[in-house]
Amino acid sequence: MKDIFSDMQARIGCTYISDLLHHKRVIWHEMKRLNLADYPQKQLEDFSKYVFGTSYQTLSTVMEQQKGREEQCRKNRFWWKRPT
Repeated sequence: MKDIFSDMQARIGCTYISDLLHHKRVIWHEMKRLNLADYPQKQLEDFSKYVFGTSYQTLSTVMEQQKGREEQCRKNRFWWKRPT
């Protein structure tokens, strides 16, 4: 069985699982690339609460909402950056 904590640790390149807390933005983008169906629901819930402080259901809802926007932006070739 897969472990999202160790998989994400390896993808991000963290030495310790506790370092995941400092890479929320990168983790957010990596979660959208992973097949989250490979992980147990309880583990996803624990991971979401540990890293983001919210339930997995909330995160999956937001990911679904953003998915449509990102696809539309790619289709229209719109890319945006944060102001510096």
